[in-house]
Order: sequence, then C-alpha cells, then structure tokens
Amino acid sequence: MTDSKTLGLYLHIPFCRSRCYYCGFYSVVSKLTDSFLDALAQEMENKSKLFEDKLCDTVYLGGGTPSVLSGNQLKSIIEALHRYFHIYENAEITMEMNPCDMTEAYLKNALEQGVNRISVGVQTNRDELLVKIGRRHTAAEAEKAVNRAFKLGFRNISIDLMCELPGQTVDDFEKTLKYAVHLPVTHMSVYSLILEEGTRFSQMASRGILARPSENDSWAMYQAMCRILPHYGFERYEISSFARTGFQSAHNRKYWKLEDYLGLGPSACSRIGHERWENISNLRLYEAWLAADEPVEEKISLSPKEEMEEFAFLGLRMKEGINGREFYQRYGKEIMEVYGSVVKKLVKEKMIFLNNGNIQMTYKGAALGNYVLNNFFWIESVGREVSLSVLFCECFYFLQLLH
Repeated sequence: MTDSKTLGLYLHIPFCRSRCYYCGFYSVVSKLTDSFLDALAQEMENKSKLFEDKLCDTVYLGGGTPSVLSGNQLKSIIEALHRYFHIYENAEITMEMNPCDMTEAYLKNALEQGVNRISVGVQTNRDELLVKIGRRHTAAEAEKAVNRAFKLGFRNISIDLMCELPGQTVDDFEKTLKYAVHLPVTHMSVYSLILEEGTRFSQMASRGILARPSENDSWAMYQAMCRILPHYGFERYEISSFARTGFQSAHNRKYWKLEDYLGLGPSACSRIGHERWENISNLRLYEAWLAADEPVEEKISLSPKEEMEEFAFLGLRMKEGINGREFYQRYGKEIMEVYGSVVKKLVKEKMIFLNNGNIQMTYKGAALGNYVLNNFFWIESVGREVSLSVLFCECFYFLQLLH
C-alpha cells in the first residue's frame, strides 16, 4: 500500500455500560454480542489481505469501553489479530480500561493475552466531580485498580485526567495532579472539557445550566499542569500528553507523525498512504454490511494541500514541532515557502519559534493551541472557513485540544 513497512492497528469497541455526560464519541449502551465479534473478525480478514507485507508494531483497543469485553471475548479478538495480521513480537498493545472492570482475574487475563499497556479513565480524584460527569467509579476504586494492575505486572500504565469540569476549582485540579503523580503510572493524558454536540453537557450548556470555570481559573489549571507534572518526572511531549522517559505512546505518535494506521470497528478511522478511510458509525449497519460482504468504509483521497495542513497541525502538537526536513522530503517544498507569512506572524506574536529548522510552539503558544493551529489552515473562500482536513474523525478522541 505504501513504502512504510509498519502498521498501527486501532480497534474501536463501541460498547459502554453507561454514557459519560461529556463523551461525544460513537458508542452504544447495550450488551456486547457475538455478532459484533464475528463482524470485527470478518473485517480483519477482509482488510488484512491488503497488508500482508506489513509488520504491526502497535495495537490499540479503544472505545467505548473495551474492558466490557469478557475474558473470553478479549482472547477471541487477540487471537483473530494474530491470525490475520503480522503482530511484532514486542508490539505495544494498549487497552483502555474502566477502573470498575479491573479485577485481579480480568487484569491477569489481559496480561496473558499480550496486553502490555493499559489506559485507565481516572479523570479526577474528587468523588463529587466523578458523579457530576457521569463516571461510575470512585476515586478510591480508581487508585486501587491502578495499584492492582501494577502489582500484577503492568509496567506501562497511562491514565486520563480532565480539567475545566463543572464545579472544579483550581485547588481541586492541583490536588488531582498531585494524587496522580504518586500512582505507579508512566503516562498521563490531560484533557480539558470540550462540549461535544449531542452530549448531555452540551445540552445543559445550551440551557445555561452548566457551570464552567472562569478564564482565570482555566489559565491557572493550565499553569498547574505545566508546573506540577514535569516536577515529578512527567515531561510534556504533546499538547495534552505527558510521559516518563521512555514511555511516550508509540501508537499515538503514529497519528501525530502521519504514519500508516488501520482502524477496525464501527466509526474507526484509518490513514493509509494518501487516503483516509472512515468506517460507518452505526453498529447494526456495520454488522449487516460485513455479513453481506459490503464495504463498511468511505475512502477519501487527500490532496497535497490537505496533507501539508495535517502535517503542520499534528506536528505542532508535539514538543519537537514541525520538522522542516521531513516537510521538504514529503512535499518537495521548503516549509517557509508554504507557511512563511504565517510563521513570521506567529513568531512576532511569540507563539512559535524556529529551532534548527523545526517550528515549535512556545509556552504561550501551547496555552493558546487552537489559535496557533488554526493559522495553518488555508482560507478557501468567503463562507468556507477551512479545508476538510480539519474535520478529523472520531478515532482522534485523544487529539482533543486543551482550550
């Protein structure tokens, strides 16, 4: 398919026991059925034929809530992956988990199936806030679950945290950060609350009944994150991602570096060569179309301009910034030839700086990430704000911007 010899795999498990009030990603609150597992295996078989020469070095089970899978269902999926794809012996295999699901038996089974990295939705250590955002676990349960996973042998544990939650104070968030750094974790993703259309929080906001922190409090939370996490050894390598040395997410870096990845499951997205594939966001149609041997994805060819936008957009999110040499190798143009006026403007505003041919965000620029990133999209015409590449599909849930 492309010159790349490696491939990342993303599996979307869309089932949840309940829906969090902030979640805008495709999910269904229903029991996970064998028909879904059959459809997922069929999609693996169909698409694996296109990637027989690829070595899969990362696998990511996201959702939804992948830990709703029973032990046997997880085993079935992992076996199917090995049956249809060439999985690298030391592949990073990540699975998202809910603290409520992380029993000793469940964690042991995940380890036995080859899962070597877990991502746990902790969000906050304040029980009253967990209730307000629709989470099912308590802070104590989350702490016990993470410690249990470490005790059983997981040595690569990531957690998700959130800020700017309804009723959350700066002090609340600082206490959550200090609580989190003392857990046996190697990676943190810290997301601000984004009001996604169709969510309960979005509906509450439209009625004027959703309390949000002030701009000053939001800024103070941002500063706390940038101060506290590095102090405890978690270096920021992407706008919302912090890791101990050697524990950056290999799978997520594929997204940010525009490397090939294949999405499987309803609503999953792929980026293969110069195409983006988007699977249908409907569980029943996904199952029915696979049973009828119908394609479940739409393929979109990316223009050079759209690719340059994505390269700039995603590159800037990383601490290392846009790599000028890689930009030239990909597109045959110097980055200043394409973005010179934008770069000069943002340098003058102290939002970005040049460093050995790379373009990187300053501390100020990272804090105002949306503003900086939007400058790298072309204005096409009156009435159209930016090109379609800004419309990232749902599997980019971990690419949310800090507001």
